[in-house]
Amino acid sequence: MTAGRRRHPLGGRAGRRATGIRRATGLPPATGLRRPVLVLGALVAGLLAMRAAAPFVAPPAAVQVTPAAPVAAPATRPVLLAEATGTSLYLGGDDGLLRVDVDRRSVRRVPLSRRAAGADNGLVARGGIVVAVRGGMAYATSGRPGRPAVRLGPASYALASARPGRVWLVEETGDPHRWFRAREVALGRTGSLVGGAIGGAAARGTLPLGQRPVAGAPGGLLVHVAGTVGGLAAWNPRTGRLERRLAAPTPLTVVAARGQAVAWVERSALHLGDLATGRDRMVPPPPGTEGFAAPGMFSPDGRILAAVTSVGFSTRPGLALVDTAQASAVRVAGSDGALSDRCSPCLAWSPAGDWVFFSRIGPGFAIGAYRLGRAEAVTVPVDVPSSFPPSFATTRPE
Repeated sequence: MTAGRRRHPLGGRAGRRATGIRRATGLPPATGLRRPVLVLGALVAGLLAMRAAAPFVAPPAAVQVTPAAPVAAPATRPVLLAEATGTSLYLGGDDGLLRVDVDRRSVRRVPLSRRAAGADNGLVARGGIVVAVRGGMAYATSGRPGRPAVRLGPASYALASARPGRVWLVEETGDPHRWFRAREVALGRTGSLVGGAIGGAAARGTLPLGQRPVAGAPGGLLVHVAGTVGGLAAWNPRTGRLERRLAAPTPLTVVAARGQAVAWVERSALHLGDLATGRDRMVPPPPGTEGFAAPGMFSPDGRILAAVTSVGFSTRPGLALVDTAQASAVRVAGSDGALSDRCSPCLAWSPAGDWVFFSRIGPGFAIGAYRLGRAEAVTVPVDVPSSFPPSFATTRPE
């Protein structure tokens, strides 16, 4: 072998065979095994990497996977009411006055009058009679078939009186000095007006534009006084004067009252006030909420206030129950979507005080119900034809 020629690493015949393979496959001739070794090393490294990553991609073939316990999917339908409540609901939406027999799961319209058109301006229930205000006129109905509604007279809205069986009718006149004309009327069993001889004489009077009646109070009306030194004050119709006061500088549109107890929301803070002492307490928002949207309504015995929480950054509004003695609140599970506006009131207690009914949304409009002591709220399984959240009132079934 001469010095100018190199011998193939595989030697003689093996070297000639390798050279022939390269020529047959079109691969360029190589001077050594560097490239095949590199390719083989890359292939081995890739296989090792895939084996190392296999536990993260798929379980080894020798390991048997035990199926996980089934996880309950989020409920797509609300829990439906499945027990008796002993309550009939009146709903005052824009589509008319409706009566819902909760236990029979039935809905029927209650005729008021052909002239009773216009938006829902609230409902008031007094002793089995419901007062509705439509088109500037107040109507009283017992809801019984064949019993027509009774016209009570002009009114822009109505308020429950502190005296049983009575209601305040408030008319907005347009005169700034006598903007609110208020009169208290007594109702009979069929909704007809009763003379002032029963339970004392009826009261009446006028109030200026800056003194809006917001609730009934012992001896008269609870008035929200506008201005920097405003707040809540008790108005005496006999003297025409404002007496006991509670500081509430923010303009208030919704106030709950029962006897001397008063509740209102200032921004998102819930206040419990006492007309007798002039003091008020703030109620901390329930855990998981960011405040209150509306004070709601006191229970018949005054021990519990049903309120509505406000919309939070990551929370939906819901029903909250406030212990008035402790000034503490808890949020009711399953009450998501509770509404607090465009209805007056937006919730109501059953006559026995063991159920709370409220307006809720999501998806669509529905009626929520919660029984004291239960784990969560439920939905009344009825279809309510209403475009907007209706006002609530309750009576006993027929």
